[in-house]
Amino acid sequence: MTPLEQTLCHNLQVLGTGHALARLVDDVLRDYPDPYELALRNAQAILQRHTGKKLDPERVWWHQFNHASSSSRSFTGWVHSGPPGRSMGLLQLMIQRFDLPFQDASDELDVYGGFYRQGPGAAWYDERNEVRLLARDVQADFWALDLGAKHCEQVATFWSRHAENFRVLAKINLLAQIAVARDAGRLAPDDAQCLRQMADQHLTAIGVAPTLEGLRRHAMTPITASWFAVGGSDRAAITCLRLSGTRVVVYLPWAQEVLRAFETPLAMAAWLRQQLQDGQLRAGYLGALTADPHAAGAAAIREALQALADTDCAADALALLLASARPVVGDYFALLAAQAREEMRRGAERITSNSELRSGMWRGYLGAFLKIFGSFAPLGWPAALVLLGATVGKVGLDVDAAIHAKDAQGRKAALRTAMLDSVFAALGMIEVGFGSSFASLSHVVPFHENDISLRGWTLSANPAAELEVRVANRVLGAPIQTPGLLQGITMGPSGDTWIALEGVPYRVRYSSELEHWLVVPSDNPFAYVPLRPVRLSSAGEWELLERPRLLGGSPPSSGAGLTRQGSAFWDEYMRTDLVRSNALSNIAKARHRALLAQQDILFVEEEGSPQDADGFFHVMLNGEPEYTYRDGAHYRNDLIYTYTEEDSQINSFLREGRREFAYGDEVEYLNKLADSLVELPKDSDVPLYRGGFGGRGTSGQHFRNGQLKVGDLLVSTDLTSFTENPYIVRRFAADTDQSTATGVEGVFDDTSVVFELPAGHYERGVPITLFSSLPAEAETLFLPGTCFRIENLSEIEGADYHFVNVVLREVSRPASGTFYELRTGQPFDLQAYAARLDNQALASRFFED
Repeated sequence: MTPLEQTLCHNLQVLGTGHALARLVDDVLRDYPDPYELALRNAQAILQRHTGKKLDPERVWWHQFNHASSSSRSFTGWVHSGPPGRSMGLLQLMIQRFDLPFQDASDELDVYGGFYRQGPGAAWYDERNEVRLLARDVQADFWALDLGAKHCEQVATFWSRHAENFRVLAKINLLAQIAVARDAGRLAPDDAQCLRQMADQHLTAIGVAPTLEGLRRHAMTPITASWFAVGGSDRAAITCLRLSGTRVVVYLPWAQEVLRAFETPLAMAAWLRQQLQDGQLRAGYLGALTADPHAAGAAAIREALQALADTDCAADALALLLASARPVVGDYFALLAAQAREEMRRGAERITSNSELRSGMWRGYLGAFLKIFGSFAPLGWPAALVLLGATVGKVGLDVDAAIHAKDAQGRKAALRTAMLDSVFAALGMIEVGFGSSFASLSHVVPFHENDISLRGWTLSANPAAELEVRVANRVLGAPIQTPGLLQGITMGPSGDTWIALEGVPYRVRYSSELEHWLVVPSDNPFAYVPLRPVRLSSAGEWELLERPRLLGGSPPSSGAGLTRQGSAFWDEYMRTDLVRSNALSNIAKARHRALLAQQDILFVEEEGSPQDADGFFHVMLNGEPEYTYRDGAHYRNDLIYTYTEEDSQINSFLREGRREFAYGDEVEYLNKLADSLVELPKDSDVPLYRGGFGGRGTSGQHFRNGQLKVGDLLVSTDLTSFTENPYIVRRFAADTDQSTATGVEGVFDDTSVVFELPAGHYERGVPITLFSSLPAEAETLFLPGTCFRIENLSEIEGADYHFVNVVLREVSRPASGTFYELRTGQPFDLQAYAARLDNQALASRFFED
């Protein structure tokens, strides 16, 4: 095998352990106490309870005025004009609470204030932009909350679940740092191997990779170490690890250079003394040794560091260090976990409870709430994250930016990458080209791949048909013949892997979970797509496996000769699993954010931008309104946000001509929205899905009865939404007012349909998640007039679901011919459509481009 092939083979062999550790990282980060998310969840609950809507708290404003006018049309009975005297978002209001004068006059809250979906720049605050929420109810909810107690519960729950996981990940981080220091020459190979065996006695040679089982074991021979409680610090930020003879290693988990070996403790003391004589470096040690550089105890630490720097010689420095030495007793990694746990617990206990707040009333709450952030880092980067490999330097986040970051998912994504970097190094994985090796570790394994067995799967009778959409345009070289994981594989120069099945080229990736190669989209090997596993026969030929056909039962009416089949993919995503669904929605948000980051989008410091005549926020660019802009960490487009609100009813106009839009003239709004969408970035990197059901007016019966067939053209006649989160589909493809016999919400019938747009099969869809009032739906939006061709029709059936599956491809709309409405299946007539809208120009805009 070539060196490149040997590297890839090693990467694949340890990938199973890597994915297990990645899941551990995800579990830890999911449950890591985040005060911002705590406040956000409680604000969402308040909005849901009082409005019945899943509103984004960061798009709900509290405004306070000096005057008010009565109105029978507004929810509170009052309206306001002009700029408010005081404005803040709902989350900020949770921190600062209502003004002190309202303490004894809470009835006036709803007279002189209100909640609105627009910021302080609006001309009017009335029924057109109000959030139907009473301030006195919110005030009562605030006092019913005890965020301090809730945060303490978060901390306790985190450690009860993850104390052992923390120990494992702290160990993997040390192993990673050993590899880094060895490669950089700060550790001799013998020193590195000695430390590896201290961490895990089964790592008997440099080439032996750790396993999850081995990492969980407590060392038979504990690490011989002492940590220095400089100035009385209770953080093991400076640790001396003893090797054979007189050799020692200093371990600074927070530093850029984490490990360094010395011939003797005296040499180590000399190096530390020299470090501390640099003021900037000394400040780094101070930050590592205390959670709060401004706390009373920090002064003693600062003085002790200065004393070490001012010693006359290395021997004096060593004497001071030894005076503060604390020997490690028992499992070193358990000690690290215990120290991190205690620090987090103390931080949580510093939070003032509601009972204490009541004596200080409103103003005291500001300081109390801000202390909540102590466990995440305004007083210093958390030791817990440092020990897991997520140092400030690796994460690439300024501490201040991390504290005030509004995008919690973005912060966690940065932490995840830093921690997986440690996993990558500890397993000895090597990048073979353009990030492909790290991507194989860091990608989130699809749930339908993670929880399934291929036992019982059989050979496909027609692999060419099943793999038609994944045929690659590539000429393959000779495959690898060496027995092992890579036998039969053709490897590209960047580590990409390919096979020829019945003479046709396909891209594949190895699934350590299934222990099989999978045929994947050639341009997106980590896409969430149905499983297409292959195996190498004894004759050296690749074979496609398929799930066994369903047997028995009373099948629904298939009609029109539709092929009935089961689906491991839909068996997973037709489940109701909020945690997994949120995980996929968060992946979509991160993807959409990365896409928007590549676009030149205007940035405004505060949401004080003007409104147009219909109340939609915008910024002015070259004398023209621009509705897409960035406000801090958030992307804004009021036009899109309004479309996604449940009561906007704009599609009622496009579908039936009903003028029920509450935010101005329908035609004017649609023209502005279309102009705005055209300017936004598009991509087709992921598959999209859309559910339909007769009870929602989106029946798929016409596909089942043979009215529509493969090759027919469908056109969107409304604002048509697809999702990239397949867990969302069930609520749109089934009757959610009913439950199955097992209690699962959503009953399917013969009108149920699921549309699928494979990755790369569409062009004009606009991802709108970051502009939406319902970001969890992970939407991509298509304007009216988008044309799709039916590529495949089948019936998918599972234990408690069945639907017609319609695979689509976006195509250019021919100048003539028969089209069918995507929503209804009826033949499309442009003149009838224009008459429905009572506006020929709008109809022509969408259908005569």
